[in-house]
Amino acid sequence: MFSTKLLRWFRREKRVLPWRTEPRDPYRTWISEVMLQQTRVDVVIPYYQRFLKRFPTLDKLAEAPLDDVLALWSGLGYYSRARNLHKAAQAAGRELPRTAAELHELPGFGPYTAAAVASLAHNEDVPLVDGNVARVLARVFRLRGDARKKSWKLAEKLFPRGRAGEFNEALMELGATVCTPRAPNCTSCTIRTVCRGRDAPEQFPEPKKRPARPLLEWEAVALRRRDGAILLVRRPPHDLFAGMWDLPATEIKLPGVRLRGPLTEKGVVEQTLTHRQVRVTVKAGRASGKPRSDDLKWVGPNALHRFGLSSLARKSLRKAGIAC
Repeated sequence: MFSTKLLRWFRREKRVLPWRTEPRDPYRTWISEVMLQQTRVDVVIPYYQRFLKRFPTLDKLAEAPLDDVLALWSGLGYYSRARNLHKAAQAAGRELPRTAAELHELPGFGPYTAAAVASLAHNEDVPLVDGNVARVLARVFRLRGDARKKSWKLAEKLFPRGRAGEFNEALMELGATVCTPRAPNCTSCTIRTVCRGRDAPEQFPEPKKRPARPLLEWEAVALRRRDGAILLVRRPPHDLFAGMWDLPATEIKLPGVRLRGPLTEKGVVEQTLTHRQVRVTVKAGRASGKPRSDDLKWVGPNALHRFGLSSLARKSLRKAGIAC
C-alpha cells in the first residue's frame, strides 16, 4: 500500500533536523516551515538556530521591534516572510491557533503554512502540498497540467486518517531527498512499484513557461562620515525589500545630510530575484550632517550586523569597500 510503504521508509530514513524534536512545538514548526519555503535545509539551519535563540517564544517575537526581526533574517531572502512572521505573532495573542482554518486567518498563513503547522504540530487531518509533494504526486499519478492544484485534491484522499502529519512530512522528505527535480533516484525509491511516471520522471510535473524577468536598474551611493559611519536608508513600504536598510539611491532626498565633494563610481552589482533581475551601479562619497528623518541613519561599520540588510545591499556595501 502506498501510505504504508512511504511511512515505513520515512521512519527508517528521515533526516535528523532541529525542528523535528518530539513533541512538536507549534511555534518552532511554524518558524521552520516559513524559513524552508524556497530555501535549502542547509541554509536554513543556522538561521533557524539563531532566530530561536533570540526569539524563543511567540511572545518574544511579538514584542520584538521589526528591525530586530529583519536583522536576523538578513541574507535569507524573501523578506516579506519575516514581516509576516512578526505581524502574525502580534495578531495571534498568547498562542497559535490549533486548526488550519484558524491559522489561515493570520497574516502570512497561506494554505500550505496553515496546513503544515496544523498537521505537523497537532496532527490535524489536512492535506499539505508544497513543491516537493506536487512533484512526487505528479510523477506517481502522471499528472498533466497544473500539478500543484491537482495535488491538493489528490493528497486529501491519500493520507491515513490520524497520521496526516507523519504522512505529509514523509511525502515532503521523499521529494527533497529521493524524488528530486533533476536526476531522481528512482531505483531506491520506496514507492517505485506504484509510480506511473518512473520510466520518465523528469517529464513530470510539466514545466511552466516562465515570463522574462524585467530588469530594474538604479544608482546607489555609499556615503561615509569622517568617523567612518555609513549612511543607510530604510526602504519604504511596498517597495522592493520593503522595511530593509540599504544604501540610498542617488536620486532620493537626504534631509539634513550634506555631500562633501564629488562621487566616485565603484562598480556594478547584480542579483537575480524570483521575478526580476536587478542591477545597481554603486558610487561612493563623503558626507556629514544629522539626518532629519527616522528612515535615515548613520551606522558604524561594526554595527551593520544589527540592521536588516538584503544580500543585494551587502553586495553593494562590499563593492564600495565596506566590510559587512
